[in-house]
Amino acid sequence: MHLTNYAINKTSGNFVKNHDVDDDGGSKRTLTTVLDYMEENEPNFSRDSMMDQIEDICVKTVIAVQPALSHAYRTCQPDDLENSMCFQILGMDIMIDSKLKPWLIEVNHLSSFGTDSPLDKRVKFDLIWDTFNLLNLSIKRKKK
Repeated sequence: MHLTNYAINKTSGNFVKNHDVDDDGGSKRTLTTVLDYMEENEPNFSRDSMMDQIEDICVKTVIAVQPALSHAYRTCQPDDLENSMCFQILGMDIMIDSKLKPWLIEVNHLSSFGTDSPLDKRVKFDLIWDTFNLLNLSIKRKKK
């Protein structure tokens, strides 16, 4: 949903900075734009199949690291019996090879939320917005 590997890519001499919120003309691309490009240029590409494969990678990765995350959380918050005080955003870098197979490159547990361009700000804002929606946070919610 949110494609960012910006911290590494922006140091390349070939990197072109995005000057507006659209991802045309610069090096950074949203996942939607990458999938649109692949649909237009790869005859055997299936957006649904690619997203299923990426989601499968993400789910299996979270399952694999869940015991370590749970242990770290319980160590920091031993009195939180409902596991409701904290959450963590994990960033997963996925590479798609020439055979259209996605591969997990790394998992970032301390993702950067700094922004260097309007597009980068939009992508990260949308990520945080979606996170708050998943947490069911709302401005409308009142304190009891």
